[in-house]
Amino acid sequence: MDSNLEEKESSSDRAARIISLLTIAPFQIVLYMTFAWVICHDFREELLLNTFSGIFFLLIPFIPLLYVAQKEQDKNYSIPIEKRYILFLVQIITFSCASIFYYFYPLWRGVNTEILFIFTVGYTILMAVSLVITTGFNFKMSLHMTGAVSSITALVIVLGWWLVLLYLFCIPIGWSRIKLQAHKTSQVIIGAIVGILTIFFTYLGFGYIF
Repeated sequence: MDSNLEEKESSSDRAARIISLLTIAPFQIVLYMTFAWVICHDFREELLLNTFSGIFFLLIPFIPLLYVAQKEQDKNYSIPIEKRYILFLVQIITFSCASIFYYFYPLWRGVNTEILFIFTVGYTILMAVSLVITTGFNFKMSLHMTGAVSSITALVIVLGWWLVLLYLFCIPIGWSRIKLQAHKTSQVIIGAIVGILTIFFTYLGFGYIF
């Protein structure tokens, strides 16, 4: 009976680890690909925009995460609080550059990238807020959760309320981070709240709300 219990616990840990691995950046990928599909009317233009977005949203931000995770030998992708400033600084710089890129993209290609521009501004602010909360208050927010809810919030704002169902995906994400003891429940909840509010008020500030 004890061996069966250990096997079940091991299986749930593996499931949590897989969920954590697979939910590092998928919602950001869904966001930029969906937005490119909305604003582009040509497959080649969409492919070009997605290529640049992939560099900003996935390639560059993922490098420091992998580096720190490997250095710490952490399979749960839980960056120690004292090392998180590296990830925040890289993402602040990366998304600031992305914001500039999306701002001038219409002048270069004639495609209106406003919805991507506003999101990258919001995500830059989100990383700055996360840096302040982490370093100033020594509070380890869940970046898995902030990344997921921020992207979902932008999709809801731009495409409609019917996409609120995507928030259901946050339940297994939160469970996996708590299960792996990467975060406490409060850290997951605060991460979700900060992610939603930051993106909402960024779009609101630019006058782009429903």
